[in-house]
Amino acid sequence: MGVLFDYFRAPGVDEVRSHMNENDAFSPVPETFDGIELKTIDPGVILGRLLGFATGRDWSTDLVGDRLIWPEGGEQDTAHEGPWVTILGDRARDVLADMPAERLPELAERWATVEEFDGYGDPEFLREVLADFAALAGRARQHGESLYCWMSL
Repeated sequence: MGVLFDYFRAPGVDEVRSHMNENDAFSPVPETFDGIELKTIDPGVILGRLLGFATGRDWSTDLVGDRLIWPEGGEQDTAHEGPWVTILGDRARDVLADMPAERLPELAERWATVEEFDGYGDPEFLREVLADFAALAGRARQHGESLYCWMSL
C-alpha cells in the first residue's frame, strides 16, 4: 500500500507529541486536529515540487523545511518503523496559504506531471487538494499554528 500521509494544524509541538503518545500513534486527523487525509503526497518531494512551482524556484529539499518532531530522538532510532510526525516550515505554510485561487488550475496541471505521480496525477483532483491545502494553511496561520505531517508505513 505504501506510505500514508495526513496533514494537519496544531497549537504546538507539545500538543502533537501528547496526542501521539496517548493515542498509540494514530493519526490525529480528523478526530483531534483540523487536517486533510492525502495518503500519497509526501512533504519533502511531492509537496516540495508544488512549492517550487508556486514560488518559481527549483525543487530542493529545503523548500518544505520539515523536521521530525515525533518520536523524540527518532532521527537516531533506525529501528523505528513508524509512524512519524514532522513539522513543516512556516515559509511552506505561508506559500500554501497565499496561493491565489486563480492560480490553482495552472499549478494543478503542472503538479500532475511530476514523475512521482507515475503518470497518475489527476489535475482536477489536485486542484481540490490545492484548495484544501491553501485553506488549511490559511487557518493555521490565522491561529498562529504550524502545519504538521503524520506519516505511516
